[in-house]
Amino acid sequence: MTGELFGIKRFAVHDGPGIRCTAFLKGCPLRCIWCHNPEGVRKGTELGYLPLQCIRCGDCVTQCPHDVIRLDCNGAAINRTRCTRCGVCADGCPAGALFVKGRTLTAAELIEECSKEEVFFQSTGGGITLSGGDPLFQPEFTAEVLRMAKGKGYHTAVETCLYATKDVLDALIELPDLWIVDLKIWDDKEHQKLTGQTNQQILRNYERLIDAGKPLMTRIPIIPGCTDSKENLVSLGQYIAKQNPGSVVEPMFYNPLAESKYKNYDMPYSLFDALPYTAAQQQRFRAIIATAGINVI
Repeated sequence: MTGELFGIKRFAVHDGPGIRCTAFLKGCPLRCIWCHNPEGVRKGTELGYLPLQCIRCGDCVTQCPHDVIRLDCNGAAINRTRCTRCGVCADGCPAGALFVKGRTLTAAELIEECSKEEVFFQSTGGGITLSGGDPLFQPEFTAEVLRMAKGKGYHTAVETCLYATKDVLDALIELPDLWIVDLKIWDDKEHQKLTGQTNQQILRNYERLIDAGKPLMTRIPIIPGCTDSKENLVSLGQYIAKQNPGSVVEPMFYNPLAESKYKNYDMPYSLFDALPYTAAQQQRFRAIIATAGINVI
């Protein structure tokens, strides 16, 4: 069983208990306009470009087998509509200005990579977290990795938006030791507008996790002009408190560093003028969510 990944983060401390190895799987059913990992949204590789690293040698122009790169005053200009993301140009770039994000691994290869951190797993109660993208977008691979990790005694966690069919959730529901779930927008029309999908399947799956008694942490991304209204946070807080009393909620605050990723991949981005929240603003958002009577960290 193979899967597509775009990164492995070692010594991760925010993706579950203890020190962890977090694997980022490619592919996601949502298209959130604020996505902090745009390189993980599509399956397959992504071709990135770092203009400040480019030496304008022109090697990429001559090596590209599809004639989709030219040089202009800003460096390499890539015709993204014709680019097949084959990576030939990146392999031949002497400055490393062109790079490919995404690779294919077997479940065993991923476990072997993560096992290099086993001493930290054992000493801190850590383990392996599957993130993305969204691991439920590659359910068979996710299931095999989780089973192999459990076989080695590692704690396992899955970070997901929970947009998946009932069959997919049924196949995975018993495997992780911890589910980490994003709930983004309460109003379904707004959810469709800003993520490209309805939230109804997400909420049904969320309730199924609770009914099954699965260990669950809920995260709410706080994004300027998208999810940060008092109405949205109060509604989500009340829903979580009703469905899962005594649960823990972790706000995930907007990070402007994602902006550079969109530029590297020539992807459209609508939050270029957004600023990070101050400490006072972050505390106010926590207080709003906490009015529902839930624990906010």
